[in-house]
Amino acid sequence: MNRDEPGSDFVRANPPSISIGRRLWQLLRKPIPAKYIALGCVLLIASAGVLCCRMFVMPGQSHRGPLAALTANESRLAADLRADVVALATDIGERNVSRPAELARAEQYLFDSLTRAGHEVRRQTYRVNSVECSNLEAELPGVSRRDEILIVGAHYDSAEGAAGANDNASGCAGVLAIGRALAGARLARTVRLILFVNEEPPHFWTEDMGSLVYAKRCKARREQIVGMISLETIGCFSDKPGSQAYPPPLSYIYPPTGDFIGFVGNLGSAGFVRRVVEHFRTQCRFPSEGAALPSFVSEAGWSDHWSFWQQGYPALMVTDTAPFRNPHYHTPQDTPDKIDFDRMARVVAGVERVVRILAD
Repeated sequence: MNRDEPGSDFVRANPPSISIGRRLWQLLRKPIPAKYIALGCVLLIASAGVLCCRMFVMPGQSHRGPLAALTANESRLAADLRADVVALATDIGERNVSRPAELARAEQYLFDSLTRAGHEVRRQTYRVNSVECSNLEAELPGVSRRDEILIVGAHYDSAEGAAGANDNASGCAGVLAIGRALAGARLARTVRLILFVNEEPPHFWTEDMGSLVYAKRCKARREQIVGMISLETIGCFSDKPGSQAYPPPLSYIYPPTGDFIGFVGNLGSAGFVRRVVEHFRTQCRFPSEGAALPSFVSEAGWSDHWSFWQQGYPALMVTDTAPFRNPHYHTPQDTPDKIDFDRMARVVAGVERVVRILAD
């Protein structure tokens, strides 16, 4: 602009960006009034409090005190859970890609069990190291909100060298039990029961992980997954003080006795975690803890729910916390005799009621 052009006086009086930067710097150099500092601190503390509540404070009250006697239905459920765990962990034993015959036997056992319960079972088959592997899917189509899908799943492979009773024949037995209970149910939302292959190392958190293969297909099909519940090691409990450990810094927040079942998600799944915990506590008189943890607590993603996080779906795991409680984790001693089937039956019955509520 020429100095003699209209508006040049304004520009000389108000040089553009450089004067704005200088004015901002002058403002920043001025002392901040104490009241604004105090207000900022209050807002910061309030925000931290809201975040902590979202992460750790769950609705409802965890059961404390003695457990009621098992009902007749729970006793039958405990016997069914035992039979399924024994079939997978004793009759078949270690089952993974390194033992393809046993992996195939486990898959067939689960396929036949869901079929006998009245479900049509579909396979999602792919190959790993020249071994044919399959996820198994049984679906109960929703009545009025069919496009909204709730998934309940567990992995059926075991770690190398491990019998895999608690990890994770217990979770598979839970899925089978929920499948039997829901057979023929007419629910508003669609419920899928999924048994995943290849959760254990060396496939864990890789492209060969069965749940990741499945979750990617859900995303590619643009399916509306409203929540995913992973049953991951749900049979180990102890009343001994000090029997429960945690990744840091959770030991300062949660109880030191391993008598509870945990519900663990990430911050993106916080709303889903809170709903599941609230419904469980209203439906089941059993000790429970819940957490929606930040990503730096990597242990929060130690199961198939992690795969659904990667695709943007809300998901959590139901768990006895595995190696943080169970001394036989990933060893040949992870056998059915170490599982508390009575307490496991209470947990599975509670989760089944939660699934009905979420789906209806």
